[in-house]
Amino acid sequence: MGKYLSIGQMGKLNNLSVQTLRHYEKVGILNPSYINEETGYRYYSMKDFNTIDLIKQCKALGLSLEEIKEVTNNYTSLESIVEILGNQKKLIAEKIKELENIRNKVESLENKIDFSLNQGINNIFIKYNEERKFIQYNFKDRFSDEFEINLRKILLEVERDYENVNAEIAFTVSYDDMGDEGYTEYKNVMINLGENIDYKDEKIISMPKGNYLTMYFDDTYRDSGKYYKIIMDYIKSNNIKTKGDFNEIYIMTRVGSDGKEKSLGQIEIKLL
Repeated sequence: MGKYLSIGQMGKLNNLSVQTLRHYEKVGILNPSYINEETGYRYYSMKDFNTIDLIKQCKALGLSLEEIKEVTNNYTSLESIVEILGNQKKLIAEKIKELENIRNKVESLENKIDFSLNQGINNIFIKYNEERKFIQYNFKDRFSDEFEINLRKILLEVERDYENVNAEIAFTVSYDDMGDEGYTEYKNVMINLGENIDYKDEKIISMPKGNYLTMYFDDTYRDSGKYYKIIMDYIKSNNIKTKGDFNEIYIMTRVGSDGKEKSLGQIEIKLL
């Protein structure tokens, strides 16, 4: 018995828990060299160090336990190991691409929030925008349950067709129909998927590049009307010439633990 190590000793010498060694046995990647039939105690030999080293190396390469099992069961076949490593390289490349997409979305959102804070919430300024593309839907009754259900269906379509769950929601509000206390109604809803997107939908509209009178707000969307009054008063008092309708674009919506909703959004209209 001197040449054997108990499961506890084996674990300590390899920085592995007893539970981990038992799991390795269960999934078939490391079986004890000897099991006492009377006590059920497991014992490992010195050669099992090599198997543990191989398992650790495979885990460091990101292989799953099932893939490690294939390696340990076919350890003499270099061809099978090369195939497994090739598959792992493909998986890593896909993960890198996914992480790069996440990083780009994080940076984009961070930049937008930083920009809004630097410009100041509720401050009116002129912002230059490049051409932007939106998918447009003719849903008007913004504050109805039916609208919310239709919007949810749209976002599901976008998530399915474009694998995008971070789309910006925007609305068109008529400048000509603007009342003294703010907007009267929304004309439609639009979805912006961001830059470098191959839009497949037929309902694509382009928002032209140019200077836009812009104001950021951070409030519940139901109170956006008061911000239209602020920007309309600014337009009239400064005799500003505009073209087209207002765009109301939402950058980020959040809900607190108290259930209250708040959205960072912007109201903009193109200047002549």
